[in-house]
Amino acid sequence: MEWLNEARGQGLLWQEARLVSEALESVFGDVLLQVGVWGELGQFTVYSRTRTSAVLGLQRDAGELRVDAVTEPTSLAVASDSVDAVLLPHTLETASDPYQVLREIDRVLRPDGRLIVLGFNSPGWWAARQRLSDGGFLPGVQQIVGDHRLSDWLKLLGFAVGEARYYHPAASVDRVIVSDSDPAMDTQVRKSWWYRRLSGAAPERRGFLRNLRGWRNWRLTAACYIVEARKEVATMTPLKPSRFIRPRLVGGLVNPTTRNIARVHHLRPTKPET
Repeated sequence: MEWLNEARGQGLLWQEARLVSEALESVFGDVLLQVGVWGELGQFTVYSRTRTSAVLGLQRDAGELRVDAVTEPTSLAVASDSVDAVLLPHTLETASDPYQVLREIDRVLRPDGRLIVLGFNSPGWWAARQRLSDGGFLPGVQQIVGDHRLSDWLKLLGFAVGEARYYHPAASVDRVIVSDSDPAMDTQVRKSWWYRRLSGAAPERRGFLRNLRGWRNWRLTAACYIVEARKEVATMTPLKPSRFIRPRLVGGLVNPTTRNIARVHHLRPTKPET
């Protein structure tokens, strides 16, 4: 997607790389699989802590990118229960059947495997511009899969879903009130009117703004979200065999025993002698 090379796309990729690096800090195992190309090749897998990582795409050469394997996201050429973690960077928005993609992820993930999903926020301003521009604002995006819809699908498949975190345009605010940032990425921010206002704000004012950086506060204004989920394993409770065997039911009645038959003959009235 060429728009990712523009200023808006570079700012988005910059923050998404930071969020993915935080999410992958607690992901360990053998294999991390990224389904779908988003940004530069290896932009997210470089933060992987697994032994190996791979990027699957729809075509071998995506511009200057070379993916590790070519496969359809709705029918992955991956063995079942063989992957420890899966990353979907806006893959559901570009897939023809997003729910089938999640079913394939459920198939290839090992028990207790991790899933990280980047998506566009349904009530966000980027999604609104996408609808108003008839799909021209975000080329290549076929549909918007909101976090609530995604959560319902994952729970239906048996995943434990964490709370969604929203980002962008909060990225610009985040780069101003946090000291650690890339100066090259803050060129446009330093020209904005609110940078001049916040840079001269009192320390207590900056602390108040840090509290406003909570993910829920950006629900209606954020362009994107990140969701982490874990594949749960259903535990089976073994049934203990019964110690005593109950009498079998035949037609709803208990089979007569020898004692019952003798008792019936004893209580049966006898015919008087003549």
